[in-house]
Amino acid sequence: MAEKGQENGAYQLITPPNLLKAKVGKGGMGRIDPDLIKHAETVVDSLGNEFAETVSREILHVMELAMDLETDPAKAADIMKNIRRVAHDLRGQGATYGYDLISDVAECLFQYTDRLSSAAELNPEVLRAHADAMRAIIKNDVKGDGGVVGIDLVASLDALVLRMTG
Repeated sequence: MAEKGQENGAYQLITPPNLLKAKVGKGGMGRIDPDLIKHAETVVDSLGNEFAETVSREILHVMELAMDLETDPAKAADIMKNIRRVAHDLRGQGATYGYDLISDVAECLFQYTDRLSSAAELNPEVLRAHADAMRAIIKNDVKGDGGVVGIDLVASLDALVLRMTG
């Protein structure tokens, strides 16, 4: 049953077989088809382009929600749910497609909604500030964390959130 065993008088050490290794076989980069890797990278790149379009649609949605909040504050609870969904989705997907800064801005927006004691405290200007930041990121095709400018952008949004929820 065991592949190997060691006996030391008082006890016997039994090493069970590595069934996963037996199923997978010997690995290494030589076993992975380079064409499959290239195909996977192409698919992810094309999805990255679709992601930019998705972000653009979500930005418009956030802007519409900000306007709805101004015209009908009674909808604040529904608007909050929508904002949280958008922020949750974008913070999870951004880094996957190379838009780490989108993830950071979306995280900041999510934290804003999380820190409010009620949906009635939602501020449309804070929503617009986050949407405008994401619009600039997509318009300029900023990949990764955006460097120093990206860090400053997120820091300014964090400061806004603290000021509005503090």
